[in-house]
Parts: sequence; structure tokens; C-alpha cells
Amino acid sequence: MLPETADLYDKIINGDFNYSHYYTEAEEAQRQASIRFNLAYESYGGNDESNRLQSAYDAGRMLRVRALKLFEEAHKNEVIMLHQLRTKLIETFGFDLWDEMMNEEPMELEDLYDFYCQELMRRRGMGV
Repeated sequence: MLPETADLYDKIINGDFNYSHYYTEAEEAQRQASIRFNLAYESYGGNDESNRLQSAYDAGRMLRVRALKLFEEAHKNEVIMLHQLRTKLIETFGFDLWDEMMNEEPMELEDLYDFYCQELMRRRGMGV
């Protein structure tokens, strides 16, 4: 991540506001938990279906817990990152279009930056 004082566009290009890596780690932990569940279920040596299921659940339990914690951390990370992005947009352009943009089609951050640039030019009377 670039320093807090870095230009907003540079931070966008650098990936400072990209999707949290915790989401990817959480998805991988879920996938691994599922694999462990399936392996334990298939390799269970007994005849009792209830014990088979319990054994399979136990095999993936810690990975499922890890996935939940990672998803929680990812959410916290994303909330902070979105707040920082909004704050930096206001600092850079002097106005806030965040609520309006939330009703628009999803766009890349570079497109969001460009939209703010165009709005700034429009507000200053410079044709776009």
C-alpha cells in the first residue's frame, strides 16, 4: 500500500482499494473444509451413518471456523477500505457523489475516478 499522503489515482492504480485478500483465503479455507469433510465421510470405517457424519463434520471443523473468521476480517477490511476511498474522493474532488454512485451500475475504480473528474469539469464549467 502507498502512504496515506499518496495521490488518489496512484493509490487506485497501485491496488490499495482492491478486493480484500481475506476473501480469497476464506474461500480457500471453505474449499479445504469441504475436501476434508468428503474424505472423512468416504473413508469412515463404521456402519453408523450418524457417526460417519459427525466424523466428517469434525474433520473440517477448524477450517470452517478459520473461513468464518477470515470472512469476518475481510468484511471489516472492506468497510475500512471503502470509508478510506470515500474520504479520499471527497478530499481530492471537494464533493461527494458516493450515494449516487451506489445506485449506478458497478464500475472499475478507474472509471469511478474518471466519473468524478468529469463531474468536476462539469461543475467548473469546462465541457467534457
